[in-house]
Amino acid sequence: MLIFKEQPILLMLMNAKDFFADGQIAKQKQIPILVMFSEPDCPYCELVKREVLNSMSGLEEYKNKVIIRHVFYSSLMEIVDFSGRSSNHSQFSFTYGANFYPTLLLLDHTGKVLGKKIGVVLIETYWTELDALIAQATQQIKQQLKVNL
Repeated sequence: MLIFKEQPILLMLMNAKDFFADGQIAKQKQIPILVMFSEPDCPYCELVKREVLNSMSGLEEYKNKVIIRHVFYSSLMEIVDFSGRSSNHSQFSFTYGANFYPTLLLLDHTGKVLGKKIGVVLIETYWTELDALIAQATQQIKQQLKVNL
């Protein structure tokens, strides 16, 4: 009899480091930035990471569709914000009013909120709902670019 041990899930979700640089890439590719705000020991946060975002971030299709980043609300880990100034995860979370977890925001290259998903109702439909939000955010970005031409 073979016994299979569950393999540990490798975290492919990148912690946020430089939103200014991410913003430049997002502008060039005309795609949104998806930011997940979470807290340690949040079972729903871990569920979303494991069942949706880790898989999504590993798929080639999504590498050209969205930039995915992670922010721990209580972390003092340094980041660069969208304006190029030094900040940290905690300050960044406060700036965006992320106080319920998980919170997922879709942002444009300047940090403007284009879409939001707070909490988890059904994990079975989460990916589909998130994919629709990504598509809506992408459409908003393309419309913004047409207006600015």
